[in-house]
Amino acid sequence: MNSKFRVCATIIATGVLLGSLGLNGQVIDASPSKPSVSASHNVAKKNEVTLKWNGKTLSQKGVLLHGVTYIPATVLRDAAGMPLKYDSKNRTYTLNAGYHQLSAVVYDSKEIGLLVNGLYAGEPGGQILNGRLYLPFKTVSEYLGIQGQWSPSSKTLSLTKKQSDLTIKSETLKKTIQGVEAAASYPVVSGLSNGEAQTQINSVLKKHAESVIARAEESIKELPPGEDSFPYAFEGNFVVHYNKDGLLSVTAHDYSYLGGAHGMTFKNSFTFSLKDGKLLKLGDFIDLKGKKKKLDNRVLSELKKGGGYLGGFEGVPEDAEFYLKDNAVVLYFQLYEYTAYAYGFPEFELKLKEWK
Repeated sequence: MNSKFRVCATIIATGVLLGSLGLNGQVIDASPSKPSVSASHNVAKKNEVTLKWNGKTLSQKGVLLHGVTYIPATVLRDAAGMPLKYDSKNRTYTLNAGYHQLSAVVYDSKEIGLLVNGLYAGEPGGQILNGRLYLPFKTVSEYLGIQGQWSPSSKTLSLTKKQSDLTIKSETLKKTIQGVEAAASYPVVSGLSNGEAQTQINSVLKKHAESVIARAEESIKELPPGEDSFPYAFEGNFVVHYNKDGLLSVTAHDYSYLGGAHGMTFKNSFTFSLKDGKLLKLGDFIDLKGKKKKLDNRVLSELKKGGGYLGGFEGVPEDAEFYLKDNAVVLYFQLYEYTAYAYGFPEFELKLKEWK
């Protein structure tokens, strides 16, 4: 998958892939009772993973492939009750999970790109196995709030859906500026017992969306679109990484295109305490005092090892960008901040048990 797709997936289409799907003129039917198609990859029984939902064993099986656990997309439809739609024109399945939309775009039998709210969800992508669509559990867990308990002795993955009783809806700000539409979607939370905390959280998130529109106005004022220029684009979207244990972690992705070889994407993350609405920092989760040198050394080492390092790293700042996931925080830097554009956003997963 090319780097343009990795970084600029904000302007690539729609929702999630689950069910049956056209592949080279054939139809892949994801119903458990339907046979496989010849275009798919067969998987030996030794690679099968038993799946449970809320303690009940499912008839559908997961698959362990190259160290990655995949689950059938239909498990999310049938067990988790997530509505599924298929767009045959764009060969895309959309799994609508409220403020999350997971999309699987099928390019061919070996390349299935995954998007969350139109944003690139990272590697690995989806798989077509035994004629059915499978999604990596890593992506399902990180973005759809599905937890899993793995039992290596029985090769069983026990699934549950556990999130805060918080209600999250997506709102969008739009403004047309000299014929260019700028749009920024942002989450709105409700249901918190602390009304002041709820107001504070919503204020921060909406203010960021307003800043996307303001930057679009400023950019178009400085560089108005010409008749011969490619269409300008200003889009903001978000993903919710974590919503439980009294914490909410959201990342906003803001994309702009003003001509040239490619657009530009910025990420900003917001992690809140649901108890009081406080905006938390990296130092609230890991030891930035006693382990600061160790962290700086690791980050610098991985920046150099990963390729594209431009230099200039002098240490992790206290206001560093990060988001939460199960048992870890993910520290990251912007495009061009320390690495070349083609290498995307450098990310560093820090396990809490090691860095807390």
